Amino acid sequence: MIEIKKILITSALPYVNNIPHLGNIIGCVLSADVFARYCRLRGYDSMYICGTDEYGTATEIKALEEKVTPEEICDKYYKIHKEIYEWFGVKFDYFGRTSTPKHTEITQDIILKLYKKGLITEEEIEQLYDEKAGMFLADRYIEGTCPYCGYDKARGDQCEKCGKLLHPTELGNPISTVTKTKPVLKKSRHLFINLPELEQEIEKWVDERSKEGFWSENATAIAKSWLKEGLRKRDITRDLKWGVKIPIKGYEDKVTYVWFEAPIGYISITANYTKDWEKWWKNPGEVLLYQFMGKDNVPFHTIIFPATLMGTKEPWTLLYHINTTDYLNYEGGKFSKSRGIGIFGDGAMNSGVPADVWRYYLLANRPERADTNFTWEDFQEKTNSELIANLGNLVNRTLVFLKNNFEGKIPEAKELRDDDREFLETQKDVIAKIEKELDNVSIREGLHIVVGNFAKNANRYFQDNAPWKTIKEDRERAGTVLNVLANQVKDAAILIEPYLPHTSDAIFRQLGLDVSERKWDNLEKPLEAGHKIGEPAILFRKMEDKEIENLRKRFGGVQEKAGPTFMDLDLEVGEITEVEKHPDAEKLYIEKVKMTDGERQIVSGLVPYFQADELLGKKIIVVKNLMPAKLRGVESQGMLLVAEDSEGNLELLSSGEWKLGEKVTLEIESRPKPHIDIKEFAKIKLEVKDGKVLADGDQLYIKGKELKTEKIKEGKVC
Repeated sequence: MIEIKKILITSALPYVNNIPHLGNIIGCVLSADVFARYCRLRGYDSMYICGTDEYGTATEIKALEEKVTPEEICDKYYKIHKEIYEWFGVKFDYFGRTSTPKHTEITQDIILKLYKKGLITEEEIEQLYDEKAGMFLADRYIEGTCPYCGYDKARGDQCEKCGKLLHPTELGNPISTVTKTKPVLKKSRHLFINLPELEQEIEKWVDERSKEGFWSENATAIAKSWLKEGLRKRDITRDLKWGVKIPIKGYEDKVTYVWFEAPIGYISITANYTKDWEKWWKNPGEVLLYQFMGKDNVPFHTIIFPATLMGTKEPWTLLYHINTTDYLNYEGGKFSKSRGIGIFGDGAMNSGVPADVWRYYLLANRPERADTNFTWEDFQEKTNSELIANLGNLVNRTLVFLKNNFEGKIPEAKELRDDDREFLETQKDVIAKIEKELDNVSIREGLHIVVGNFAKNANRYFQDNAPWKTIKEDRERAGTVLNVLANQVKDAAILIEPYLPHTSDAIFRQLGLDVSERKWDNLEKPLEAGHKIGEPAILFRKMEDKEIENLRKRFGGVQEKAGPTFMDLDLEVGEITEVEKHPDAEKLYIEKVKMTDGERQIVSGLVPYFQADELLGKKIIVVKNLMPAKLRGVESQGMLLVAEDSEGNLELLSSGEWKLGEKVTLEIESRPKPHIDIKEFAKIKLEVKDGKVLADGDQLYIKGKELKTEKIKEGKVC
């Protein structure tokens, strides 16, 4: 049991300009909902706060796309988010938003307090500016190569691969995701929070709080790695119109950077809900703050937001326990609304599948320690073989038997046998385990125990005691068994409520009980003999193969039809250092090629066209991410490119001006796949026109210079 007067629960504020997919939903709001519902069942004084994050560039861009104002975008998507979460049964105490006067008031007050304490400094910085869009770019709208791990799709604020927080100017080969053009640097003066001044204080706090708040190893490691590297000043302003205005002279035309003000939304949303908000947010001695989010949000909640509050020197309620998830993928890939891939909240609502079935799968498959994958086969299996077979079967067979054999009334429990007492003692231990898991916010494990142990054990008890046989020979004994089972159904309804609230409601109705009696303290308290149950009904329907196949097609989008493009290719300059003939193929060479990441072996069919010394020392273009293949028993680790005209003449794509490691790109950088096979490569149209090398009709470049041939003016590249 959690020993504290108040429990404050937040989930990461979903960004307002999109529709949440299943991964977003399990990553924050649904996970927090389970814990909030558990706290209410326990009778804890708790509050669950969330809302939409509404300021920033993303909203401005969405408004431009839809030709409306940012306010109209926020109103539209706030309503969509609210409807989706309500349909899923997420029960907030309050679901608010950040574009409110109260949010501006509290954010500006925090900024002024930090400023007066000398924790905000002024500096001139260079920002990336999209000339085509005519705007400074928010960090999340810039992609490039991470300077730490080399991941080439890192966002300007954070690399999702290594977790490092970034400044967009640190990225290699940055591009604007708004217009797909290369942004330029422009200077602008901004305000920074001086995190190094708070480093010792935050380091001591992280060390203590990570232990007492039982943070996960991953969350603790992320926070401490930040501290180990040393904190840096972080800019807190942006050149935008849609945001919280800066209340400092000379900066009235700027707004707060969304990463800075968004977490303050937890506070302002609470303040919009209750005038007693300070009893929750300025009461660290009596309130425990539990925060739920995806793993990419850890640094903001363990370092930056706590440091911001500490810097004001006011008694803020700081993070106690952080609960994070990894990523939920869809059928091995990513969710994509534009391509119709995966299930988004509105799609789930219109799928014909009940909300609790979705909740069960998401929570049973919750990505707690590693990424997990949504597949339709697994969805069908978990629904039919776990949810229906264990919980649904227990409830239905018990209540139908009561109705058919005991006039729908709870029979009296006569003498319990040793095996009855042993069963009840086992179930008592199972309840204790569930309680322990939920106290420790082990959400997925708690659900597995409710369905896979508690409900399964009760089903086994039904089967072992075979009341359909016993009632013919010993009605009293059958009555005792059904009394035990009816109470197991009641307890199962209480235990499952945090996870499947609609199902719990239905079970209570079928038991003829009021939901006001659904309390944790009523576990193991027996129903009165003679109590009249309601009308039994099937809780879940079986997911049939045909329905699953229809759903797969409906939510499969264009994933299977989408063909490869040049952007999937990784073309890089390498240098041929050795050439020898293949021992078992007269037309094949084996070339050793020097690359920036080491030497590669490539097998090519160039013997009829080039002498070995014509290739040696040449700078050539290698298809670096082509999957390895064996040619006559020798592995080829890529492919070098040549141009070929209609008469079969070949020209090696080569230049002495190229440098090792330079990439072949369109006007913007490619975002290659990790691997591409030869069949996919063959579908990409590479050609020569007027001596220029094109991909799908677009000019290719190396270091900003057009890629050209010397001899072949028209032909293909292969």
